[in-house]
Amino acid sequence: MLPIIGARDYIEQRGFFIHQCPACRTARVFSVYDTRRKLTLYFIPTVNVRSQQVMECTTCHGRWGVPDDQQRELQGALMTQEQIAERIAREKAPPIQPPRKRTFYQVLQVDQEAERDVIEAAFKRLALKYHPDRSPSPEAQAKMREILEARDILLDEVRRAAYDRSLGIVRWVEALRPEDV
Repeated sequence: MLPIIGARDYIEQRGFFIHQCPACRTARVFSVYDTRRKLTLYFIPTVNVRSQQVMECTTCHGRWGVPDDQQRELQGALMTQEQIAERIAREKAPPIQPPRKRTFYQVLQVDQEAERDVIEAAFKRLALKYHPDRSPSPEAQAKMREILEARDILLDEVRRAAYDRSLGIVRWVEALRPEDV
């Protein structure tokens, strides 16, 4: 019988890949390691006892052994830390959105708090400028339709309130105060 002096585990990181975690049930980043257990015996050189490839979820830290028949396929999918960071940044980047349509307030060139008289005055000013009978511009008809639509929405209190809510504008109603007695 040979006495055992010691056993030691060696871990070597191989790379990263993205895969669905069996525990989290969502796509996560996994670290892949080669693990080896070596035994040192008295009078006999160190011997590899066990070698296995392990993947670890970097979120929940669950660990699973990689079957031998899947190790070659996994090696082709591994990425460096820089590559995985670049891929995650690309996936999290917001998609390029088309330019936002101007709001009715921008069309009429008035403030969101503008009162009825201000909206009517802005409409008249722009109508004189862009009316198809007065403007030679080919976009005059489309511009005039846009101005008319903006005026119709902003002068109708119910429609304006609904429009403001769609833009995320919150109007605070002044609290009623009891009359002094």
